[in-house]
Amino acid sequence: MTLHRYLGLLLALFLIIIAATGSVIAFYDDLERVLNSRMRVVAPQARQVTLVDALKIRARLEEEDPRAHVFSLQFPQRPDEPLFSRVMPAIDPVSGAVSVIDYDEVFANPYTGERLGQRIIGKPTLRPQGVPSFLYYLHYALIFPLGIGILLIGVLGLVWAVASLTGLYLTLPAKVKRGKAGNKPRPFHKRWATSWKISQGANGNRLLLDWHRASGLWLWPLLMMFAVTGFALNLGGYYGSFLKLFAPYEHFQELPPRAPLPVPLIDPPIDWFEAAELGQRYFAEAAKAEGFTLGKAAAIEYRRDLGVYFFLMHTSRDLLDAQGNPTETDSPATAATLAIDASTGRMLGLQLPTGQRAGNTVTSWIIALHVAAIGGRAWQIAVSIFGLIVVGISMTGVLLWWRRRSQRPARPRVSPMASTPIPKPE
Repeated sequence: MTLHRYLGLLLALFLIIIAATGSVIAFYDDLERVLNSRMRVVAPQARQVTLVDALKIRARLEEEDPRAHVFSLQFPQRPDEPLFSRVMPAIDPVSGAVSVIDYDEVFANPYTGERLGQRIIGKPTLRPQGVPSFLYYLHYALIFPLGIGILLIGVLGLVWAVASLTGLYLTLPAKVKRGKAGNKPRPFHKRWATSWKISQGANGNRLLLDWHRASGLWLWPLLMMFAVTGFALNLGGYYGSFLKLFAPYEHFQELPPRAPLPVPLIDPPIDWFEAAELGQRYFAEAAKAEGFTLGKAAAIEYRRDLGVYFFLMHTSRDLLDAQGNPTETDSPATAATLAIDASTGRMLGLQLPTGQRAGNTVTSWIIALHVAAIGGRAWQIAVSIFGLIVVGISMTGVLLWWRRRSQRPARPRVSPMASTPIPKPE
């Protein structure tokens, strides 16, 4: 009881913010396209955008601002989508000086190469076009700097999982001793059934307890899933290292196929165009060997700290949304990933979302559910409602603690004179 109470109090404020923002960003892509259409929507054209077109635009974006290194490029999957890229400060190859930039995302028109806009993800703002991004950042980093916020939310995911486990334990009925007459106690499931219900006519603390306990029980599988995936999304390396103890699992971005280099490889022998060609070739060979079919190229990323390209492609092993489209490409639950050595062009490994490794398959499913990438509009609505219920569970837990604390009888105060011995008369 004590462990659950204090874990709940520790979590409450954080969980209210995380759950409330999560109920909104379940519709993140829709909100972005409506409120930020200038950067998120382009006029479709008849011609197809090729990988070469996209990579030329990437090079152009760097030429326009030499301070920026475009390290990740996501290819449009629909005719009206922009070319989306992530950016970090450039490093001078001679002096090693790191540039200073004031943005980390860039959007470009894939047909014309026009820079549509740039921003810092999660920058606090009340302007409508920036609200979805700000709420998204609050959800996975709160108000803290990115590194600290991600670490904190990952740890809170573990704490939430422990709080959910202890909460489940507290709902179990106490062990009943057999009476003197030998009467059998009620069956376990009938005694436990009380915890699943809200008592008729209950009020005050009893109503709060019933609501808190029953809603937590009915939603317990989802509570555990969101807690575990919150840990996995924020601390993927630790999650992967733990999961690999029990099942095959690879996540190249979080558990790289090789150790970081002594110094970043800024201008690799294999350039972006060659990496894309190699990625397509390796995928074609892997598709024949593994028995899957290829879809559209999804993304390409270069990790200069590793000297490795990651080339992502949609395949028949992807999870699909309600319209039959592959899920988004910026989480471990998405497209197939190839790791390519930027010095030699050698393939370092292949990671498929499903059907290759048990750990990846399970993780792909639960993370896709967390980010509402599958299940269509119905699941988005369900995730949004779930977030609001979690807010309610957290608030009722705090109210229960506060009411019981305020109703606790005050300890009698001992008068200073009571401890002073009365002298005996002489």
